Amino acid sequence: TASMDEVSRKREKLERYPPGHDSRDAALFDLAKALYERFMKERKIDDLNEAITLLRDVLELRPVENEKYDRSTSLHYLALSLSYRYDRAGAVDDLEEAIALRRAALELHPPGHPHRDVSLHNLACSLRRKFVKQAKICDFQEAIQLAHAALELRPAGHPKRPASLHQLAFSLSIGYDKLGIVHHLEEAIVLSREALKLCPPGHPERGIALYNLACGLRTAFQQQADIPPLHETCVHGSTVLAADSTTKTELASSIFELSQHLWDRFQKRAAMTDLDNAICLATYALELRLPLEDFCPSGHPNRAWSLHDLARCLAERFREEPAVADLDEAIALEQEALQLFVRGVPDY
Repeated sequence: TASMDEVSRKREKLERYPPGHDSRDAALFDLAKALYERFMKERKIDDLNEAITLLRDVLELRPVENEKYDRSTSLHYLALSLSYRYDRAGAVDDLEEAIALRRAALELHPPGHPHRDVSLHNLACSLRRKFVKQAKICDFQEAIQLAHAALELRPAGHPKRPASLHQLAFSLSIGYDKLGIVHHLEEAIVLSREALKLCPPGHPERGIALYNLACGLRTAFQQQADIPPLHETCVHGSTVLAADSTTKTELASSIFELSQHLWDRFQKRAAMTDLDNAICLATYALELRLPLEDFCPSGHPNRAWSLHDLARCLAERFREEPAVADLDEAIALEQEALQLFVRGVPDY
């Protein structure tokens, strides 16, 4: 394979730079990086173990930082590799070492350094993982502080601002789950809303943004006494889960169910906030039920009902507060829903 060829080439290159050669550190690093990249594709733990061993050797040959950021780059890859091994094997020592390496990298990036935001973000991520494992408040507090600091260094327009918003919102949500502090959930929702605005349809991080916001809103509404328990469950996990179709399906079902509860409550109380929130949640559920052309030309099997119920809510809001945009969207949604229903089927 191509990855195997790359690792083989890097091994051959390393043989040309024996111990004591000025370029041995670079050759070791290149081989370690090739092994790491092959692990990311093939997930063979032996590749990751060897990469970690090589990166430790690299650090010994790079005792100080230089203008190429060689030491901090080595610290980053070793911490990243240890974090992945922690995910695989669950050895706390790997996580502790990764955190120590992240701290060392941050020390090399003092205030004003162009890479300080990255070091803050990475250390915050590692401390969050430690908090999930050990539930020490001090780890959570430091993770939040560092994530806030990273976000401040990534103002509006910064390409990595969405990533910082995801990280901070996710950490706050975990804090709420474990500590029950309501303002953490509230802040997480605010941050997730901003992240979603920065990730329009088609953006590579749109799925993560939508997933995080939907989870936060669902949690918030579930705290209300008159909202019944949901039939579907979805536990907060890594944002990587946003790409998992099963998890997205369960999340879509639960927030769609919440939107129906809010619609029912609107029918009883006539509170426009309930209708607005029902529309919001129904919209997110619909996006999570996007057409799946590769599997079914008509899309998700429940997409038609998502279209119909969202259209119903928009039509009701038009009756209460006439806005042509709501009516136009309701008509378009019903037209799409009608195309998905098949003549002769009882639901038609």
